[in-house]
Amino acid sequence: MAADNGRKDEQSKESIGPNMDRRSFFRRTGQSLAALMAAGMFSFDFTSPRAEAADGDLSEKLIILHTNDMHGRIEEDPENDVMGMAYLKTIVDDFRENYENVLVLDAGDTFHGTSVANTLEGGPVMETMNMIDYDVMTAGNHDFNFGYERMLELMDELTAETVSANVVDDSGELLLPPYTIKEIAGQEIAILGLATPATKFTTHPDNIVGIEFPNILETTQEYVDEIRSQYDPDLMIALGHVGYGANNPDDDDFTTTDYMLENHVDGIDIFVDGHSHTRIPEGDWHEGTLVVQAYEYLKKLGVVEVDFSGDEPTMQAHLISTDDAFNNYEPDPEMEERLSELRDEAAQEML
Repeated sequence: MAADNGRKDEQSKESIGPNMDRRSFFRRTGQSLAALMAAGMFSFDFTSPRAEAADGDLSEKLIILHTNDMHGRIEEDPENDVMGMAYLKTIVDDFRENYENVLVLDAGDTFHGTSVANTLEGGPVMETMNMIDYDVMTAGNHDFNFGYERMLELMDELTAETVSANVVDDSGELLLPPYTIKEIAGQEIAILGLATPATKFTTHPDNIVGIEFPNILETTQEYVDEIRSQYDPDLMIALGHVGYGANNPDDDDFTTTDYMLENHVDGIDIFVDGHSHTRIPEGDWHEGTLVVQAYEYLKKLGVVEVDFSGDEPTMQAHLISTDDAFNNYEPDPEMEERLSELRDEAAQEML
């Protein structure tokens, strides 16, 4: 199957950057700063309280920022540990300012879940994602909650590319492009989208009339093999709303990410996951694949740092917490203003 990647214009990103307190990161992970620096994974200037990138060649580094299971939590909510989109935008902008290569991904369950999001049928989430300039998104089961036609409308308005390899209509045509290929840091990066087959049970049946979910194990391996043979990418990323260890792997409709990777699917370097609302502080390795997930509700932002300077890419993952965001950043004022307007628009719609 050839991928139709014409849904969004192909863009090579050449910017990145973080401003979290890296000292707290090293304390949390227990990693030795000397060891990480020796491995070439981190190049930060610790004389700055905002931890700007140190001088040096960052052209062979890639930062992947990832969110999942946002469920419409676009507004800051300190009582519930939610950073919101205004803080997220500041953090993403900071990465892009400080680093040369950044990729911003979302693993689904994004458009639906709060009164502001639901009243305007996902529009506020789509709009704020565009303000952040996400690169690629995949579909979660609850992204179908307004009906799949509305989901496609939202995705058409996203500046991000949208990918999913295992969602087809009743004629067998893919609902979305299965994958995209991006050139970043002088490398070809493949991003394959995957949806949970459990969508058929976890959104209202009326939302997916005429939609089917082919076997995820077979479909994933088929597309990984296709991408490997046609493009020979330097990095293969699966962007999946599948679920980590929380479902029943004996049922094809509830296959888990870890089950997929253990003796069933190979050839994936990084699996950016969602659906199970799992907090994986440093990522988990399964059969040579780094699995990452950033919890839920914008309580965490996932970061994967990839170094292409050796014979094979090396990777390390960590999470930026809401406390990190509140302690080290200020919310983006333009985003705050737009969030206030969207709140008013939703209130008017409910009158």
